[in-house]
Parts: sequence; C-alpha cells; structure tokens
Amino acid sequence: MKIKGIDYQGLKTDNNVFLAPIAGYTDYAFRNLLIKLGIGLTFTELVSAKGIVYKNKGNSGLLYSGNDYDKTAVQIFGSEPYYMRKACESEELLPFSVVDINMGCPVPKIYKNGEGSALLKDVLLAESIVKECVKSGKIITVKIRTGLKQGDDIASEYAKMAEQSGASLITIHGRVREAYYSGEPDFNAIEKAKKSVSIPVIANGGIFTTKDATDMIDKTGADGIMLARGAIANPFLICELLGKEKPCTLKEFMLNHVKLRRKIMSDKRASIEFRKFIPYYFKGIEGVKELKMKLLNAEDTETILELLDKNF
Repeated sequence: MKIKGIDYQGLKTDNNVFLAPIAGYTDYAFRNLLIKLGIGLTFTELVSAKGIVYKNKGNSGLLYSGNDYDKTAVQIFGSEPYYMRKACESEELLPFSVVDINMGCPVPKIYKNGEGSALLKDVLLAESIVKECVKSGKIITVKIRTGLKQGDDIASEYAKMAEQSGASLITIHGRVREAYYSGEPDFNAIEKAKKSVSIPVIANGGIFTTKDATDMIDKTGADGIMLARGAIANPFLICELLGKEKPCTLKEFMLNHVKLRRKIMSDKRASIEFRKFIPYYFKGIEGVKELKMKLLNAEDTETILELLDKNF
C-alpha cells in the first residue's frame, strides 16, 4: 500500500496507518509502544461521555496519554447529543485535539443502551450528535460499521451525514454489527462510502498482513487503514507496512510492555492484565507452551520479566 500523511482540518499525520481503539488492549502502554514503532495515529479505549461529564474516576486511566497527545485521539461513546458535546468541552478532554465518536461498538451492553453501533439505527440522532460535538471546537471524527445485519449497506449514507455535519474524517469497519469481528470485510460498502465524500476515509477490519492492507486499499480506494487485532498479534506489522527496520525484538517489546504497564498501574493489575496479550504474542511460536502457562499464572511483574528474560 502507498504510505502517505492524512490531512484533516489543519492536522496531518505522519502516515496513513492507524491503531484502532480496542477496549482492554489499547491503553497508554500499548499505544506508546506502537507510536515508537511509527504508527500514524492512535485512539484511546472508548470512554463514556456521561462518565466524563460526571467525572467518573475510572476514566483517568483510560484517558492518560503521557506525552503522546499529538498522536492520540480520544474516542467517546454515548447516545445523547448534550452529553457528547459536554464531554468534548470538558477539562478532561482538553489535551486532545481530536475526538472520535463511536458508532460501531457491537458489544451488547453498549448496543442495548442505544450507544455504539445502535446509532446506526437512527441517522438523525447520529447527525445531531456529530453536529453538537463539532460545536465544541474539537476536530471530530466518526467510526462506523457498514450496518447492523447482513445485507445492510449504510456506510455511504453515514459517511455523507458525517461530512455534512462537520466531521473531518471517518473510519469504516467493513463488517455489520451481527458479524462482530469475523468474516471478510465488505470492500464494496467501503468503496461506495469513499466515493460519496471528500473527507478522508480510513478502512478497518481483517488486516493482519501487508497483503491484507494492500488489498484493503486496492479494493476500497480508502485513504488509509486502521489496524486492530492484527497489531496486537504482530506489533511489527506497522514496521512492515512502513518499510522500516524493527527497532527491537519481540522479547524486548514484551519486556518494555510489562515495564511500562507497571509504571501506570498497580503491579498486580499490570501482571494480570498482561495475560490477555500472551496468546497473541506467542501465536505460531513453537516450544513455548510451558512458558505461556507460567506467564499466565504469574502474580507479579518481576516474575513475568524474569520468565521472559530467561526462557524466551
């Protein structure tokens, strides 16, 4: 794929390879490491707009971005225009130039509350949310899916709505809500959406290799791609796409990941939450079954660091 910067409302990214907001994974530690690998733009895990307005203490960890605010957008979710705008105008979001509106999360808890991908049922409500957020003065972007159920194709409708409402960029996950994260992306739906607007369109879904990335761009005409599980399974995919040498080994990457996590959270939480990355990091590597089991049972970060240093 062709690497280029993305221009949107006066800002320009270094390149067109973005990191998706993934609940439970794309916290500051992971984002920071991928920024060092060269990613063009990252997004926080999705954060409740109401939670921001009412100053939910749990949001501080989700929003923390160290010195990476220039490479980090905040993603918020909600279904009430008033609270979405208030969140954009809040002190908590002051360091962020870019606010992304989540209209694609398929998780039942969020969907049943009328948020995330549930907004794809009501384009007028979605329009009102975008317009109110734009009034905050922030650069507003939107992330959607191609629809709710198989056969839906509303990406172009929502892309046009987003542009006309003042959004500066739109990301399209090429699957419907009921598909969650499986199946081939709907390239045609993304292509139609891309042709219907003049703002940048970023394509997301099913990108695990450089070929996947090239196919996504070739088949959709999108301006860039957004990596999700593919970046967790292989953080160095970013380097491959950018044509850069890997600055470290996988072992060094994991060691740095653990060390950075324990700087921003309790040691116990850092060790427990690191476990979910282990199946991704070790996928396809032979002879590590025993090491994986020991890592999954480790109770502190020192044990994890020692296991990785001596056994991998």
